[in-house]
Amino acid sequence: MEGLNINNILDEDEMSLFTDDGSTTEKEEDKVVDTEENNKESEQTAEVSTEDLFGDQESVGSEEDNKGNEEDTHSNKDAESPKSNFFSSIAEAFAEEGILPNLDEDTAKNIKSPEDFRKAIDDYIKSELDEQQQRIKDALDNNIDTSVVRQYEGILNYLNNMSEDSLKAENEDAENLRRRLIYQDYINRGFDKTRAEKEVNKSIQNGTDIDDAIDAWNSNKEFYSDGYNNLIKKAKEEKAAEEAATKERAENLRKNMLDVNNSFFGDYDIDKATRQKAYECISKPVYRDKQTGETYTTIQKYEMDNSDEFISKLGLIFTLTDGFKSLDGLVKGRVKREVKKGLKDLENKINNTSRDQYGNLKYVSGVDDDSYLGKGIRLNI
Repeated sequence: MEGLNINNILDEDEMSLFTDDGSTTEKEEDKVVDTEENNKESEQTAEVSTEDLFGDQESVGSEEDNKGNEEDTHSNKDAESPKSNFFSSIAEAFAEEGILPNLDEDTAKNIKSPEDFRKAIDDYIKSELDEQQQRIKDALDNNIDTSVVRQYEGILNYLNNMSEDSLKAENEDAENLRRRLIYQDYINRGFDKTRAEKEVNKSIQNGTDIDDAIDAWNSNKEFYSDGYNNLIKKAKEEKAAEEAATKERAENLRKNMLDVNNSFFGDYDIDKATRQKAYECISKPVYRDKQTGETYTTIQKYEMDNSDEFISKLGLIFTLTDGFKSLDGLVKGRVKREVKKGLKDLENKINNTSRDQYGNLKYVSGVDDDSYLGKGIRLNI
C-alpha cells in the first residue's frame, strides 16, 4: 500500500497549500510554533535543578544532619514560606487582571512553586488552542518531523474544506476531483495503481462516480485523520518510553556513584563527599546557552569549550588506567620517583654523617662518647 501521496489528491494549484505564499494550515502551525518558542524563552529564566532531572539526591552530610533536616521539614510543613506566598500572590494578581482568566481562586492559592506557576501558564495556553493547533502542538512536542506535520495538515485541511456541491458539479474540474478522490480511496485500501485506475474508470462508465466520490471523500478524511492521530499517539508513547528509560538510567547512575560500597578503579576507596562532587559534575546543570536554551553540566561545558583537550586527556586517562580499571598507571610512576628521591636523600645524609674510629655512624643522642653506651658494643668475632 502506498503511504501518503498528496499528489493523488491535490493538483498544482492546490499544492500551493504547502508553499510559502501563506496557507491557513501553515499560518496556524507557525502560530503554534511561535507560541512554543515564546513559552520556551520564558522558561529559560527558571533555574534548572539536578532534582528536576535526576530526582532526589543523597545528601553529603551525616545521617544525623539528614534527620535534623527531616524534623525541620515536618515541623514547618503547614507553614507557607514567603516564596510560596510570592507565587500564589502573583497567580492571584494574574487572574484578577485577566492575564490568566481561567485560573480560579482556589487553584491560584495552591500555586506555591515555579513548577506550579509554569503549569498554570501552560494550561492556559493549551486552553486557548483550537483542535488543529492542539494537534499540531502535540505532533511537534513529540518530535514528529515538520514536513510530515505539514503534509497531514494540508491534506486534512483540503478535505475538510471540500463540499458536496463541488463534487456534484458537472464540469471537467469536478470530474477530475472525483477521479482523484476515488483513486486515492482505493490506494488507501491497498489496491495497486492499475487496479485503482480500473475501478475509477468503472465508476465513471456506470455513472456512479458522484456517489462513489462522496463515499471516497469521507473515507479519505477518516483514513488520514486516523493515520495522523495514530502517528501522534505512537510518537507520544515512544517519547514517554524514552523519558522513562532516561530517568531509570539517571537513577541507576546516581546510586552507582553515591554508594560507598561500590568501588572504582579496582579497590580504590572514594569518600562520600568526593562521590557527591563527581556526581554533580555530570548531573547538575551549571550553564545555559543563550542561543539554544540548552543546559550543560560542568563536564559538558568543559567538553564544549575544550573539545580537543578533553578527548586527548580522556584517551590518556583511559590508557593509563587500563580502561578505567586501575589507578596504578597514574600513581606508580610518581611513587617510584618519590621513593627514588627519598632514597637518594637518605644516602646523602648517611654519607655526610660523621663516623667513629670503627666506621660506625655517630648519632646525636645526648650520651657521652666515652660512656659505656657512647662507646657502643663491639662483638669480638
